[in-house]
Amino acid sequence: MRAVIFNRIGWCTLLLVMLATAAEAQRRGGTTRRRTATTAEPTSTDTPVVNPATGNTVTPPPAAPPSLRPDGITVPVSDTPRKSLRVDGVVERGLARERTPIAYDYIREDDRFWEKRVWQVIDIREKINLPFQYNVEDESGVNQLFINILLNAIKNKEIEAFSPIDDRFTTIMPYEEIQNKLSGEERTVRSIDPVTGEEKMVTTRDDFDPRTIKQYKIKEVWVFDKEASALKVRILGIAPMVSRINEDGSVRASIPLFWVYYPDCRAVLAKHDVYNQNNDASTISWEDLFEMRFFGSYIVKENNTYNREIKDYIKDGVMRLLEGQAIKDRIFNKEQDLWQY
Repeated sequence: MRAVIFNRIGWCTLLLVMLATAAEAQRRGGTTRRRTATTAEPTSTDTPVVNPATGNTVTPPPAAPPSLRPDGITVPVSDTPRKSLRVDGVVERGLARERTPIAYDYIREDDRFWEKRVWQVIDIREKINLPFQYNVEDESGVNQLFINILLNAIKNKEIEAFSPIDDRFTTIMPYEEIQNKLSGEERTVRSIDPVTGEEKMVTTRDDFDPRTIKQYKIKEVWVFDKEASALKVRILGIAPMVSRINEDGSVRASIPLFWVYYPDCRAVLAKHDVYNQNNDASTISWEDLFEMRFFGSYIVKENNTYNREIKDYIKDGVMRLLEGQAIKDRIFNKEQDLWQY
């Protein structure tokens, strides 16, 4: 009798276990169906998408708005400048665009008693040359950075650029060649869309940062006018300098990017104001800055027999600066020696 009771208890226990297992399986199945139904709901535009290339879930990026400043070279240089729709100040400033450069005094060939040709470098990191770093747009939307003024003028065919193969303005340099030097040539690379996984070829070009231009070389002639009994200076050319970097990050050399003939640039430079950090209402044009010598520079070369720069025969940097200053002193003393008291 006791064996029969234990046998029945065993069967009841087994039946209870089977019923509990079935109930748990049914409960799990219902949860799975509910989750599947939730997942099967219509997807919206913000629903993550599975990338077939990687199998990862990604969110499609929002469509980029159309650029308001389609640039040919870099961001500050724009084909369509954004003009101010209201007077950005107390009065409307429109006279700057109507200025013209003052004509040079005529010097006859017979009155050219003495002259000296020199090459100088303007380093915009010096305090007196800080206006060369003014990177702001004016009311008409034109960027006031000096390198961008030159590039805009070249692009708009207002002035011509010349190749740096020499400094005698012998070879015209097209704007496209300047663009290739600044940003590199256009190249086609293989690209994979991160959302669709589609593989396509994309044309790209490196961005040019105008702030990398730290120096400008100027070519000028100092001449003593016998008729006026005065020493005068005429700037002939301006060249932005680009640095060549070694693998360790040090600067190997600075070379001209292109040359512009300064007498051709005077009309363009007269239309652009120079930033005055002390008084925004008192400004001069870039043409005035060069003519009145409101910049700091040091001589790197004078016309000589071997046509070499100071760095070619003086290796120490401090001694180079002293040699350049000695050349300036000789030019100044030459004028003083022509006078008798």
